[in-house]
Amino acid sequence: MARFAALAIILAAVTAAALAIRIAPDRAPTAGHTRAAVTDPAARGAAPAGSDQASRAARALARAPVYPALEALADLAAPGVARADSGVGVYRALEAPARLPLPDDRALASARRFARSRPGVVSFAVADERGGVRGAGARRPYPSASLTKAMILVARLRELAAAGEVPSQSEAATLGFMIRLSDNGSADQAYATVGDAPLRELARRAGMRDFAISGDWANATLTAGDQARFFLALDGLVPSRFRGFARELLRTVTPLQSWGIPRAARPGWRVYFKGGWRPQEDGELVNQAALLERGSKRISIAVLTSGSALMSDGERTIEGIAARLVSPAGECLRSPRLAQSTC
Repeated sequence: MARFAALAIILAAVTAAALAIRIAPDRAPTAGHTRAAVTDPAARGAAPAGSDQASRAARALARAPVYPALEALADLAAPGVARADSGVGVYRALEAPARLPLPDDRALASARRFARSRPGVVSFAVADERGGVRGAGARRPYPSASLTKAMILVARLRELAAAGEVPSQSEAATLGFMIRLSDNGSADQAYATVGDAPLRELARRAGMRDFAISGDWANATLTAGDQARFFLALDGLVPSRFRGFARELLRTVTPLQSWGIPRAARPGWRVYFKGGWRPQEDGELVNQAALLERGSKRISIAVLTSGSALMSDGERTIEGIAARLVSPAGECLRSPRLAQSTC
């Protein structure tokens, strides 16, 4: 318990530093470039096994249009079946895009129209726990910039849990600066400890399909669809003993970097997020992905942009898309924080 109390103290210190330090723009280096499986339907009934009532219940469940398809325990080890554990069940890896309950079709259409109107190249994806991923250009590849830092955090916490260890005070501070301040030096330290293989394995477990990395965290390749999958699966990917630690870091990113999705979704949603940005030859690369929670609702949003003249253009693109996705019936949030041109 004393070690976890120390982690809490370190988190408080990192928060204070985030508020006190003026953060430089995040310019990543360019050199080198669901909780439990579902049992068989018959086992879910309250009636004794073998009774007529149990048999009728089993037949009724078998005929019912369950979404997504629930997996029997015996099927989980079958080879060649892609699944992602989102923290609430074992699903086929988010492959049913037509069944998202939130956002609705009008919200998605509004977000797509807005994306087409923005400068540069824009892709986005939104995912929910029923198994849906929808968006625009969701499999278009982008350089990661600092978006990979959230994956480095989770991969490192998984390593520590597997070894039965907790972060030292120094390492907890390093992870905090990497996420809350997007500090590149801290990311270099954490990445040197983790390496590529654990990140690839993490991507596989999250159901990511297009992630690639080779010796440089800042130049990994990822897609909006994959980042939506990763953030939706966050709670299932982080070991339970470190879940509060990871969520606190991702929830308390410095206000100077809390543009885009958190600006559009707060205060109505709890937002756990990471962004990444840097200049490129064709303009600014501006990426962001987040897990959003409100009551029992959980969705994830990822927006990736490149080629805009200004970083602020990318920020406003991400904010405008997110605002449309989290607003009822696709109507933009009526908030003084959202500029008229964004809505």
